[in-house]
Amino acid sequence: MKKARERSSYAPGDHVFLQGEVVDSFFKVTSGRFAKVYSKKPVKELGVRRMLNEADLVGIATHEQLFGEIEALMGQPQGFSVFALDPSSIEPVPADNRDALQHVFAVDPRVGVHACISFARYMKQFFSYFAGIAREEVELEAFIRASARDYMAGVNELAGIVCPALNDPDLTAAREHKAYETAREILRQAELKRHSNASVACGVVSYVGKDVKMQTFRAGSLLCKEGTIGDKLFIIAEGTAEVITGGSSPNIKIDTPGSIIGEIAVFLNLDAEVPDMRRTANVVCTTDLTAIVVHLSQVEEFFLKQPETMTKMLMAMVNRSGNTQKFCDNSERRLKDLLYKKLGILLEGLNSMAKRLSGRQDKIALARPAAFFAQRARAVYNRFKDCLDIIARKSTIKT
Repeated sequence: MKKARERSSYAPGDHVFLQGEVVDSFFKVTSGRFAKVYSKKPVKELGVRRMLNEADLVGIATHEQLFGEIEALMGQPQGFSVFALDPSSIEPVPADNRDALQHVFAVDPRVGVHACISFARYMKQFFSYFAGIAREEVELEAFIRASARDYMAGVNELAGIVCPALNDPDLTAAREHKAYETAREILRQAELKRHSNASVACGVVSYVGKDVKMQTFRAGSLLCKEGTIGDKLFIIAEGTAEVITGGSSPNIKIDTPGSIIGEIAVFLNLDAEVPDMRRTANVVCTTDLTAIVVHLSQVEEFFLKQPETMTKMLMAMVNRSGNTQKFCDNSERRLKDLLYKKLGILLEGLNSMAKRLSGRQDKIALARPAAFFAQRARAVYNRFKDCLDIIARKSTIKT
């Protein structure tokens, strides 16, 4: 990990850090402007001088704004390079020292609020991507089962047309293709998976002070209502709530004292001229629940008085983002396995049979299975491309 630079003043064209570096601090702009730029080519290949001219502009950070906070707090390589556009200055904020970070928040709580807003913006994008990946995983499994049935149906229809079936080269090729055994295995394992509610800590503040005002909610109460403006966040002191996911997915149980509910919408609304960020799901109390309730208008004052709680909330958001990334990585791996180890093989089999049968002139009756294999091959190919497009959306997430 690279230590933050000691210097605070930068001339136009100077870089604070380069894309791919891991730094131990993030930065608050105290004067001037800094450009955040991204390059598809490695910095080593372009060189620092060409980076600013050839890279794409991600954004410009000006007075009091932060940059580099997401990656620094998560200990990850920076996703962009930062260059000064004017004679400019910055103040480093330590990301690897909890006590030092808390001290910064105590002196300037707006830094903590801005960092929380940044994480809320990032988490909203990432959770949206993760939800798309998880949804595609379920839907793709169903599509693969249907495609396996189609392949077997096409083979069976072919077997009923050709005679003698045992000696037909195309039927033999269909049964010897890897797609045949893959389809049989998919259909053998086509059974419903059992789900149980997953318990998660939605941003854990490990200690809730006794001097703050608590509110009690009865079992069955609605903490957050889908579609309504996110105007308050909840820090659980005692009790259990569930995020209602709907459909076949399990509800998400939140049962750890200190867990935070509703923070993303609140911080995003805090940064908006007109609050319009709405809840994306219902959250219901499954037991009697006691929580701190912080209204949108009270957020800054609440954390101004409790910099320790702000530090813990920010680090909880960091941990939650890291855990979600791990879940997302697992879903991506499973999705790619479905694509390349199952759907891709079925695509090869369907396309192979479409080509083989379209070239046969011995039986008019083979036109139907030939057209069937061709139509299903096109459908599978299109679904394959759509799934790759969903995976590619990860590159659009901005920090």
